[in-house]
Amino acid sequence: MNAFARLAAFAVLFGLTACLFYAFATGNVVADQLHVWSVIWGIYVWADAYSGFVLFATLVYAYERRLGFTIAMFLLTCGTGNMINAAWLLWRGPDFYRRISTSTRGFQ
Repeated sequence: MNAFARLAAFAVLFGLTACLFYAFATGNVVADQLHVWSVIWGIYVWADAYSGFVLFATLVYAYERRLGFTIAMFLLTCGTGNMINAAWLLWRGPDFYRRISTSTRGFQ
């Protein structure tokens, strides 16, 4: 995993964590969620986010091969967002990217 990818994952992790703390400190979780679900773009953003969570969970499962861990990560991601995915990339990313770059399958 190169320095740019690590920096991007760390920036996402840090930024989303700070945003989550700010949202809990200043927002109203239930009222704000009901508002988001009342507009079409809010529905689309949630559908897009959760589709991404499912896709990332399949990637995690392909690497980890532990269903319980993958489900736990998916549920944490659903509750907190992509900061969990960014943390996983910081943890497993170097080996994951090494495996991808040394693979002999795929596009040549």
